[in-house]
Amino acid sequence: MEQAKGQETGGDHGSGADLTSVTRPLSTRIPARGLFEDDWRARPTTERPYPVVLVHGTTTTKGDWMELGRQLRAAGWAVFAPDFGNRATAPLEESADQLAAYFDVVLKATGAKKLILVGHSQGGILCRMWLEQAPGARHKVKHLVMLATPNHGTEMGGIINPLIRSPRASSFVDSVVRNWFGPAGFDQITGTKILDQLNADTTPLPGVSYTCIATRSDTLIYPPDSCFLFRNELPEKPDAIRNLWVQDFHPRAIVLHEDMPYDRRVRDIVVADIERFTR
Repeated sequence: MEQAKGQETGGDHGSGADLTSVTRPLSTRIPARGLFEDDWRARPTTERPYPVVLVHGTTTTKGDWMELGRQLRAAGWAVFAPDFGNRATAPLEESADQLAAYFDVVLKATGAKKLILVGHSQGGILCRMWLEQAPGARHKVKHLVMLATPNHGTEMGGIINPLIRSPRASSFVDSVVRNWFGPAGFDQITGTKILDQLNADTTPLPGVSYTCIATRSDTLIYPPDSCFLFRNELPEKPDAIRNLWVQDFHPRAIVLHEDMPYDRRVRDIVVADIERFTR
């Protein structure tokens, strides 16, 4: 779903860039990857009591979930995936509002009490925003999986950030973010108001389990371990929180940030993780 807006503003990126001129980032003009459709006839079962909602990342569509969605459905899960926020380039708060309505529709349509959420990149942040800020949302989630989600933000320019040493270089990177990622790109930079508020208290919510899966070969999220929401395991809930590197399972794997939703090795980790926390 694309919703081009004439006036949009981004996060506190501190660059002074005028985002009001951005009506449609360049990334939204390229063909979408794959196709994944919701099946509103799907219902939870005794063995699979929670619908799985897959939330894509910035500049992409739910087509990214084509392989994982089919794999989960083959395992018996009711799976849904929304498109939102002009390919998730809109301000995060706007996309979060759209997702809140979608989550409630899935719960109502399926009759389920709780959801399993899987978010890639920005998708994981949006899931957290709903889970932690929407009234009653914490009672509607069983498990949250975050794939390469910049929970603590990413430095401007990703892996090339250490090379940005001049105003000219900074201006160039700022322009790339603005014209490719839109307002959502600036909302995910380390130190924005949205992320600072979201991370003011990272105490796990009662009744919700979390898994953060990151890749050491991530070139967009810098540093890659900013994807780990809970950096210190809580002794009272040692099994409710997991921080995983893809390379913990596949030491030689080179999995890029954008490949996480559909890489076969990552998909297998996600499916096994969902089974682990919901059996």
